[in-house]
Amino acid sequence: MNTFLKYFIVFFCFFALPISCFAADFNPEAIFYLAKYNAEAGVKSIEQNWQKIDILAPQMHTVIFNNNSAKIIGGFGPKLKKAISDHSLKVMPLVANANFNQSIMHKLLVSPSQQDRVITGLVYLAKRDKYIGWQFDFENINYQDKDLYSAFIEKASKSFKKNNLILTVAAIARSVDYEDTDAFLNWGGAYDYKKLSESADFISLMAYDDPQSKGPVASVEYVKKILDYIKDKIPPEKLSLGVPLYYWKWNADTNKKVGSGFFNNVMVIITNFLHTINFDESLAVSSLSYSYNNRNYKIWFEDKKSFKVKLDIIKENNLRGFSAWLLGGEDPAIWTLLDKNS
Repeated sequence: MNTFLKYFIVFFCFFALPISCFAADFNPEAIFYLAKYNAEAGVKSIEQNWQKIDILAPQMHTVIFNNNSAKIIGGFGPKLKKAISDHSLKVMPLVANANFNQSIMHKLLVSPSQQDRVITGLVYLAKRDKYIGWQFDFENINYQDKDLYSAFIEKASKSFKKNNLILTVAAIARSVDYEDTDAFLNWGGAYDYKKLSESADFISLMAYDDPQSKGPVASVEYVKKILDYIKDKIPPEKLSLGVPLYYWKWNADTNKKVGSGFFNNVMVIITNFLHTINFDESLAVSSLSYSYNNRNYKIWFEDKKSFKVKLDIIKENNLRGFSAWLLGGEDPAIWTLLDKNS
């Protein structure tokens, strides 16, 4: 190749078509959550897919109050510990208020001494067990405690940084500044996204469990609405998009939600019942319709196709990556989209 042609190609890639030239470099940070109730399936998935997991985030630690004293309880089982050790996984556990109890959270937020106790305990556990840090998954916080929560995150972040640990925040998504609903007053309204992102290393934004949905957990329209609201509050490099790997099940006759589950449950229904499957292009989610005991059901489930749509959104918005709930519940085909060597 002559010298002129080489320089032309370099110039063209850097200045004319940066998106297409660098498309192959798209490599979103892949965070996968794991829960105690699904630990066996999660560990199995680790064994099969560990090379494509950037950070493992088990939700197994909680804060409780015992005699007015904050205490951290919980931990990993032996099989999970072995899988982590065998594959040298980066681990960022979640810590939550037990049962997402609101009074526990308020007690913690109004007591600097109890905050210090929790922060010290988390630093100790992280150093002892070689975690890279923690993700705070405190939920069901009254919106009036928003400033207290932001201050707590700032305080914890300073302590974590001194100890070379990362602090991240799982935040419930919303798309309005205020609304008189339970979803806002006791859940999404407590997160000052801008302040939290200034203190935390990054935010895992739970862009699922759409409170207005009569269908999927997270339609593409819902996700885009959330991101449009958040764009001037969280820098893209600090935003990990929460992605669901579970479904909602509806009684198609009454239009009431009657359950939830994972992809393996979908496969059982497909194997044992007459059914129809459709992919809704406008919602970008698949649905499964079937009948049982003279009742009609519709399941809106996440599969490779819907997962790919969310990956495309991450790419289009130049986001940090994704945080997926829940490892072991996924469509196995999604892993073909996460080939680190492609």
